[in-house]
Amino acid sequence: MTVAKKTDREEAHSYRSNRLTAAAKFVPPIELVLRSLSQVRQRQTGQWSARCPAHNDREPSLSVRETSDEAVLLHCFVGCTVHDITAALGLNMADLFPPRDSRPAEPRRPPRLLTTGQALELLRQEAMLTVVAASNLSRGINLTDQDRARLLTAVGRIEYLCVESLGVRHD
Repeated sequence: MTVAKKTDREEAHSYRSNRLTAAAKFVPPIELVLRSLSQVRQRQTGQWSARCPAHNDREPSLSVRETSDEAVLLHCFVGCTVHDITAALGLNMADLFPPRDSRPAEPRRPPRLLTTGQALELLRQEAMLTVVAASNLSRGINLTDQDRARLLTAVGRIEYLCVESLGVRHD
């Protein structure tokens, strides 16, 4: 595999001009990549083929794909690495991704395991079990070890529902 080398000056100029263009006006990563390639052909929505700039390519061997979050994926079927390809384009790896929002990201909340209806039904059942246990204790009926374990499970489930719905723990 022969790598076409640019002079340091050419590489620095190419890198600076691409970065300056992107900094002056946001250029989507896919446009930044595609405009630097030759023999670009769109295969389907979000997918192109082109000549790989990292080796002396006669036929397009580079696959370019844009993801749903606007990142660019590159794959050379001859075997060039993404680093080789981006360097040959005068780009760096960060150029393959859209800029990050400057605001700190909100922590992602895991998906809820229960629907509202399921949560209310679970709460109803566990509350009923707690009422029965309290009633038995008030009448002088002792709880078995199994009853106490089940009551602790009910308390844990009610606590889980509070955390899920209100985001607070009651310790």
